[in-house]
Amino acid sequence: MTEEGQKAQAREAAETATERLAREVVRTINNASDEERETLRELAVAVLRDEVQIVNQLATTDAPVPGTFNFFGIGIPIFLMGCVLVFLFPPIGLVCFAAAALTAVCGVGGILFSRGKTS
Repeated sequence: MTEEGQKAQAREAAETATERLAREVVRTINNASDEERETLRELAVAVLRDEVQIVNQLATTDAPVPGTFNFFGIGIPIFLMGCVLVFLFPPIGLVCFAAAALTAVCGVGGILFSRGKTS
């Protein structure tokens, strides 16, 4: 029998046993007096909630790594803002052009220096 077949058979056995035990718990609770049924039901649910171990699927996957700050990418919108502002208020537009050039140079420098470290 294949490994998948064995897993399916084990899963079916576990489901059957779980269903049998759940029906036994239900029968026991239903046989109790009317006043005790709600308390017993809450007790059964609390025990199941507290005792059953659930494996967190997110813990097994790799967490996404946050990206680094991209100076070159920030320089593009600053440059575009400078294109608009140079016509509306030239000194601010020129400052935006300078800031865009500075961030682009920092971005290129960061790329060159980071590749030198990993190589």
